[in-house]
Formats: sequence, C-alpha cells, structure tokens
Amino acid sequence: MPDRNARRVLAAAGELIAWWAALGALWLVYVSTVDVLEVSAGAVAAGVGAWAARAGRRAVGRG
Repeated sequence: MPDRNARRVLAAAGELIAWWAALGALWLVYVSTVDVLEVSAGAVAAGVGAWAARAGRRAVGRG
C-alpha cells in the first residue's frame, strides 16, 4: 500500500509543478518589465493558482 500512496503523492506534486510552470510562464508573458519583484510576485501567484487548479480538479472528481 505505501507504493500506491507514494505514486498518488508524486502525481499530485507533478500536477502542481506543471500548473505552477504554466501559470508562471503566462505571468511572464503578460508582464511588461521583468525584474526580481515581478518574478517573485509571479511565482507566488502561480503557486496560488496551481493550488486552486488542483483543488478544483479534486472537487469535480478528476484528480
């Protein structure tokens, strides 16, 4: 059973990382100036968005 649980955790982590990368890239596309503050804000916003996307997929039973 631990192997099944580990696989589920890795799948969830992979989904979060994929969402975070996609949303972070989208943030950088829409930002006019790229500096440390903007990249930091984008990373945080992408993290929140990734968490919300994962929660939404779990809520509808697809994750």
